[in-house]
Parts: sequence; C-alpha cells; structure tokens
Amino acid sequence: MSFYAKDALPASERIRMHPRVFSLESLPQQPLVPDLSGCKKVLAPQCEWVQPPCETVAMFALHERFWFGPAGWAYPDWKGRVYPLARPQGFHPLRYLAGFMNLMEVNASFYAPVSASAASQWLELVADHPEFRFVIKGWQRFTHDPDALPASAALEQWVAGVQPLADSGRLLAVLLQFPISVLDSPWVRQRLLALRAVLPASWTLAVEVRHQTWLRTDSLGFLEKHGFAFVNIDQPQGRGTLPPTALRTHELGYVRLHGRNAAAWFDTGAGRDARYDWHYSQRELEEWVAPLRLLSAGGAPTVLVGNNHFHGKAVAAVLSLVHALAPQAALKVPEPLLHHFSELRSIHAPQQRGLFDP
Repeated sequence: MSFYAKDALPASERIRMHPRVFSLESLPQQPLVPDLSGCKKVLAPQCEWVQPPCETVAMFALHERFWFGPAGWAYPDWKGRVYPLARPQGFHPLRYLAGFMNLMEVNASFYAPVSASAASQWLELVADHPEFRFVIKGWQRFTHDPDALPASAALEQWVAGVQPLADSGRLLAVLLQFPISVLDSPWVRQRLLALRAVLPASWTLAVEVRHQTWLRTDSLGFLEKHGFAFVNIDQPQGRGTLPPTALRTHELGYVRLHGRNAAAWFDTGAGRDARYDWHYSQRELEEWVAPLRLLSAGGAPTVLVGNNHFHGKAVAAVLSLVHALAPQAALKVPEPLLHHFSELRSIHAPQQRGLFDP
C-alpha cells in the first residue's frame, strides 16, 4: 500500500522518493516513478496527492489508538470561544478539554522545563479519562539552538519534569519541532542522534521538519533506521516547504495542522496568533480523510493535532476532521464553539453518551 507526495521537489532534486508508508526494504536504485493506474487523485495546494484505490481505505471506525486534540490549552482568546465565559469553581482547561478529545500536545515544555509536580497535576486532571494521552513538545534548545545541547543538569531537569507522564503510561511521544530553515544535513542528523542518546530510550521521539529536502528516501530512511516518527504536516506552501504527506517511519503515525495563512506565515513581522489564524474549510479538511484512514488502518497508533489555535480554530478543525473520518462517532462539542462555528452543530451529539464521557 503506497502513498506519494508527488512532484514535491524540482526534477533535479527528485532523488529516490520514499516509496511506501512504512517499510524501506528492497528500495530500487533508480528514481521512482509512481504507478498511478487505478488511483484516485486528491488535489492539495501546490502538490498532488495520490492515494490507493478508495475501497482500500473507505471503511473506518475510530479505534482506541487514534488520539486527537489541540496543541496547548493556555490561550486567553479561547475564553468565550472554547471555554465558558463563566467558569465554575474548580474549572481547569485541561480537565474540560478531556471531555471532548483524548490528547493534549503540551506547549509549555518547548519554552522551559516543566516541573514534575505540574505533570502530576495534569495526570490528576485527566484521571477520569483513562484513554487520554499526552505529547510533550521538546525544549526549543533541542531544536532551535545551533550550539551544543543543554548541560547535563538542565537536560536531567527537563527529563524529570516529563517522567511522571512516562511512568503513568500516558506519554505518547516527545515532539521535536524544527523550523523550516533546517534542511536535512549532517548537523541535524547529529543533533537527532544526540537527543536519542540522552533522552530515555523508551520514549518515542516524533520529528517535525518543514523543508522538502526531508522527502528524499535516504532522509526518511535515516528517521526510520533510528526509530524516529515522521510528523506529517499541513502548513502554508511556499518555496521549499514540505507539502502534505502521509508517511510513516515508526509505529506511530502523526499529523499536525498548522493552517494555511501564507501571508502571515512568511511575514517575519507577524505575531504568533496571526501565523496560526486559519479556519479550515470542509473541503480542506476532507483532503486529510484518506491519508488519516491510511495511517491508522488496522488499528495503527495515530495522532492528529490542531495547531491553528487562534480563537479556538484548532479545536474546531480537529473535531470536524474526526467527524469526517468517522461520522458515526458520538462526538461532543464545547458549547461556546457551537456559537462561533455553525458547521459543528451537525456533529454535536448532546443526547448520546460521548466518546469521552466518564
């Protein structure tokens, strides 16, 4: 079963594209030419997606290893849009969101080490939801600092803050997010191997790269060989950007939605909120249905994260996409979102027992 991001690189750079979703065995020595016979084409901005015949992925039901949720919860602009304006006593955003989704990608760990007590509190907040899992975003000093990795004491502090999640069995992965300026190179490969060596061997490391040089077979082969999970992304398209893909280099499949606000994304003067201000249309979300069905086929562990966070659009996108994937699933929607995203009203099932009702 194959899935290609076709023609993503200029012809001069189209060197042995990754041929399959998972295995790198038996690679041909010549550049690959995808066999498109019998395939359905799904167009996405500035690239062509080719999926297997639709009947191979047509039947899909949410399974216990399909996790979905937003990147972070500490957004003031979510008040009155995702969270209620009047918060009851004891309200916490994480506990609230766990009633609607089964995953949280933690942002705080990107900026500084989190404390073990904070991680333990997060576990308490989701205690009523045994299916809930966490992805921890790797420290920015791991991925955005060209100098050496932090000193051993600082590394140990960062690891210690995450350890309660790992010990509980609720840590799915650590996300290593590199900027688009990071092309595949000896430096970044050495950095990844160094991180693999210093972080606990039992932790899954998911790697997000944003430049299309990572689509070469030897690049993806490096990730697979060393046990890194490739992160498929939806991002604004420009020169050199990685297009949407459905690739797996590890047991864990991973998809992140950043939005498509190209005007702000490539504007160095734009703020964080502007860069991630994008409301996905239904058609844009449906482009991801077949890839996600493919990645999660057979109950394979799969993560879907919305990072287009401004005004709660990440939560709206994730819930809408999950509904498109599995219309029969009993989803519930935060009440404030229903007033801002009318398309969510048709998927809200308040009378049914929700997927994550305790």
